[in-house]
Amino acid sequence: MRLEAEEWNDRGNYRVSILHRFEKSIFVQLVEIKGRVGRHFHRRQTEVFVIADGSGTLEIGKERYHAKCGDVFLCPPGTIHSVEGNLKIIVFKYGYEENDSYWLE
Repeated sequence: MRLEAEEWNDRGNYRVSILHRFEKSIFVQLVEIKGRVGRHFHRRQTEVFVIADGSGTLEIGKERYHAKCGDVFLCPPGTIHSVEGNLKIIVFKYGYEENDSYWLE
């Protein structure tokens, strides 16, 4: 697996690129954030965030973290989360399903 972005999907304040797909519901993506990604949750998927570059604020559940390069965070299904800053995050997704993002803002 190479951690090299090939095709980007622009989503406003952030963009995503799938780096490697193990199967339909399990993959690794690179997320570049420039600004704020609002509060949301996923009913089925678990996400593991590895901060690859930059810094910012990450909220997971009731906790608020100053995220910087090298930090790792776990976000279980049903947990409200958001992020703000200028970051590159490697995201490991498990249990992914289409339309499993529920935006609160």
